[in-house]
Amino acid sequence: MDSLDLLRRFERQPDGTWTCLEDAAIVTPAGTLAIPAGTTYVYGERHENLDVAEYLEQLGAQFGS
Repeated sequence: MDSLDLLRRFERQPDGTWTCLEDAAIVTPAGTLAIPAGTTYVYGERHENLDVAEYLEQLGAQFGS
């Protein structure tokens, strides 16, 4: 799954959280973080040492979302 495909599987909510729309996976140095659809991430919360909301914000900036 490339970065753009990953970003398309999430929707940014008005409150700044990110909700997963389809099952997704993020590969990190620590392993693969499997994300089931319906999961919501809040900025500042870390999961397997990754702030998923911040990561998605960075991808959105990279792709102009």
